[in-house]
Amino acid sequence: MIKHTLFRWTRPGPTRALRAVLLLGPLAALGAPLPAQAPRPALRLADVLRAVDSDGFAPRAARAQAHAAQADRTATLQGILPGVRVEVGSARTTDPIGVFGAKLRQRVVTQADFDPARLNRPDALSLTTGALIVEQPIFAPQAMLGRRAAGLAADAADAIADHTVARSRLDATRAYFGAIVATASVAALDSALGAGRAHVAQAATLERNGVVVRSDVLLAQVRVGELEAQRARAAGDAMVARLGVAVQMGAPADTTAVLPTALPSAEAIRALVADGWPHGGAVEERADVQAARLGARAARADVQRVNSAWLPTVGAMLRNDYATVNQPFGGSPYWTVGIMASWQLFRGGGDLADRQRAAANARVAASQADGARAMAELEITQTRVARQVALERMRIADRSLEQAREALRLVQRRYDGGLAAITELLDASAARTAADLASVAARHDALVAIAAERIALGLDLTPLLALDQ
Repeated sequence: MIKHTLFRWTRPGPTRALRAVLLLGPLAALGAPLPAQAPRPALRLADVLRAVDSDGFAPRAARAQAHAAQADRTATLQGILPGVRVEVGSARTTDPIGVFGAKLRQRVVTQADFDPARLNRPDALSLTTGALIVEQPIFAPQAMLGRRAAGLAADAADAIADHTVARSRLDATRAYFGAIVATASVAALDSALGAGRAHVAQAATLERNGVVVRSDVLLAQVRVGELEAQRARAAGDAMVARLGVAVQMGAPADTTAVLPTALPSAEAIRALVADGWPHGGAVEERADVQAARLGARAARADVQRVNSAWLPTVGAMLRNDYATVNQPFGGSPYWTVGIMASWQLFRGGGDLADRQRAAANARVAASQADGARAMAELEITQTRVARQVALERMRIADRSLEQAREALRLVQRRYDGGLAAITELLDASAARTAADLASVAARHDALVAIAAERIALGLDLTPLLALDQ
């Protein structure tokens, strides 16, 4: 019979002791408590706006479109700046004119080359050519006016990008405050659930003592179930709201940011809009209005560009050629200098169609500029009224919250004295929770209305950063 020793301990010598340390050391390290990590700071509005500016999807796309418009403006330099090119070629021919011309270019013509038989049936000849050509437009009205139109269009694209960034900041601000509201709603419902469950447990004890009837306990459990359903819905809204903030920041995979536990107080919000709010701003400062105005100017400049097709274009040319048997840019060069004027008188009606199209586009752009200004004035009025209404609703919500708190306090005293039913206490508690949530929602609406008014006036959101906690 063979015996197997599963485990045997012997007193380790120096070598065995070292082995024990090496084997058991990592296990002890795994069991040791990890050093406490510093809590992650709460996400501020300034952090959100900074991320929107640098990583937001819409701002990045708008800036890319503006860069493309700048490229269109750069392309118009083709008709203004000089063009330089190099030509290199090699050919072998028996064409009589080609052979004689090639010899002239190589400067190797002799008396024998004028022999009629050689002129008519020359031997094959190789020619390697090289040339440096410089072309300079002197008068190109279409190119110059086209550059002006393209420059205005590029400026309009920049203004559109600025407007997109401003709108993205407003959307991110709305999402940020909305996420805080969703998180605060979960916390408020958790508190209400804790109190409700405590009341249910107390009612169950009173039922066992014969103080209350079974229906009171069941009704209390129904009210707690309603709170649980509200809490589940609020938790889902909070998760979606957090994801919305991450998407606005251009990082949809990062939803680990810690949000503030509460919105700024009503007193801080009212202090923000005091003393002549909103401190400046006008329709002309809005980026979309500027973009529409620049677009109209660009359209008028394009009309001038199309009309300039009736004018001639003038350009100069300098050409330096080399011709040898087998070496580019070898031998003695010969040069050519010239000036050329071109005047397109009629293009079969195409020029008439271009002028009609450009004039129509100019009228469209002018109408869009007028419409943009009118819509901006309407939006300014709407946001100003919305801000005033939101501040008034916030005042009413604060008053209702104080009333709900006092009502709950009085019902609690009556309940403790045996003068009120458990359902009455739960109703008062539910009213307090609803008033608390309404107060948070009113502050959220006030903050969003303030931000929307500033964006409508073409202003930034810097004053709201003072509310960062």
